[in-house]
Amino acid sequence: MPLTDLTKEEHQWADDMLKLLHISADGKEGAENGTASAGTPADFTHLEQSISELNAKSDILRNYKTLSSSFKKIEKATQSALKAALAAIHEKNEQAVGSTVSALQKCTSEHAGLINDAERTLTELSEDVRGLREEYKEHTARKAEFVKRAYFSKANAKKLNKYTSACEDVDKELNQAEASVQARNIDDVNKALKSSTKSLQKLRKEMDWLDSSEASKPQSKRMGDEKLQGVLTADYEKKKESWRPQVCYNAAMKVGVIEGNLPEFMRTSLMGETKVNGYPEGYPELMGVSSKTVKKEFDHTKIEESGILNFWDDKTGHISHTAYLQKTDKGSVELYHTNCQTLDMALLRKDQALPTSGLVTHYELSDPDTQTKFQEWLNKGYSFKHTPASDLK
Repeated sequence: MPLTDLTKEEHQWADDMLKLLHISADGKEGAENGTASAGTPADFTHLEQSISELNAKSDILRNYKTLSSSFKKIEKATQSALKAALAAIHEKNEQAVGSTVSALQKCTSEHAGLINDAERTLTELSEDVRGLREEYKEHTARKAEFVKRAYFSKANAKKLNKYTSACEDVDKELNQAEASVQARNIDDVNKALKSSTKSLQKLRKEMDWLDSSEASKPQSKRMGDEKLQGVLTADYEKKKESWRPQVCYNAAMKVGVIEGNLPEFMRTSLMGETKVNGYPEGYPELMGVSSKTVKKEFDHTKIEESGILNFWDDKTGHISHTAYLQKTDKGSVELYHTNCQTLDMALLRKDQALPTSGLVTHYELSDPDTQTKFQEWLNKGYSFKHTPASDLK
């Protein structure tokens, strides 16, 4: 819809008058070529277009409390100046048209200045939103660490819930902030930024907890091998139910729990998970086992603490067996496992009785002869990953 009701003839008259006004104002010969001065439009049609374009961009001012009052004043002044200019043009009042158009041009310039100020503010706020989004992404990238620690205790499981809730809140507020930026609504952006920052502070607290937990890992305990084997035997005789199901990974974790190096909460939590490729869902990630982390050559001197020993089937690309490694108080390395006859047959000496302690069998891998046999068994198609107990509590 046209901004004014000027006829073609009235537009032409107004344009001609502006050119004459330029000549009179400049008083120079160069102005006779119709060159517009810096503060005056080349023609009235151009001024109308400028006003229409500014009006189309003015929603950013209506939604910006800081400048809304100034905008209302300039909007009112523009309407008055436009009304006076149109009256002068309709009446072909040569004296009034110059002053009214100049007043209209001044209003237009001030209007454009307000919009530019608002645009700069919106750009700055948009950068703030983008910065918070990047920080949020960094925090969400560490979700796996919370999931892992949630297996260690009820308190940690609650921390995972708090972390997840905080992430959802931040994401919701940032989505609102980003939508407000797109809508060019500065007041709503400010409001959403305030809420996002508040939610992000809660998320930061959870990240601080995670960092402090990682920095204060408890050291693994060391027990004598004979003492542990005696405790294992006694525990199995009295509490056979607690060793069920009698699968290798449950037995391995049970040994770690009894030695005092693995949390019982982790064992029971994993046993309740859905099984994938014979193991609890999430187990490989928890143990850090993958094709990139497994090794082929075993060296008992590199085992510094007790932990879970997972075996990787080189053909299938999955975990095929699990044992527990004990680093004893004397520095020897003992292996405890169940349900793998090929490994037992490989490690047993001739005429040796099966060395059992309750449900599990045990072997000293720090014994040179036993380590050699163990390596020969690995060479038949297995790799391994030792996960220190300190990484699992």
